[in-house]
Amino acid sequence: MIDIETDLFDELARLVLADWPDAFVSAEYVPVPGGFPAVFVTEASNVEHGPMVSTYEGEEGAALTYEVQVAHPTAEGGRATCKAILALLSEHMRALNFARTTCMPLDNSEDPGVYRMVARYTGVVDRFGTHYRR
Repeated sequence: MIDIETDLFDELARLVLADWPDAFVSAEYVPVPGGFPAVFVTEASNVEHGPMVSTYEGEEGAALTYEVQVAHPTAEGGRATCKAILALLSEHMRALNFARTTCMPLDNSEDPGVYRMVARYTGVVDRFGTHYRR
């Protein structure tokens, strides 16, 4: 299996923490984060990329989907902060040839004091680490 999750998380976490040093950044969703803004970067899907299948014994390419959720208190500029973080991460993901397939607010009626957004990105990575737009 081609696995870039740890390296990609590290890159994205460093970007967020450079601009928001008190942010809570996690590689898995946590219902009650340790601080705000809270950023969750998870690998939603990692499947062998069919067009790259060959006679090579290992996997040639993987189609990847990553999900980024951002949360911030509404009273502290939640919407603007969430959008700013997602804009930063989207720019970086685009530079890595990932395409953003969705970006939208999440229903947070259980805790209306916190604004939440989610974005998903898809791309293809080969066994050498080259990124392709899907």
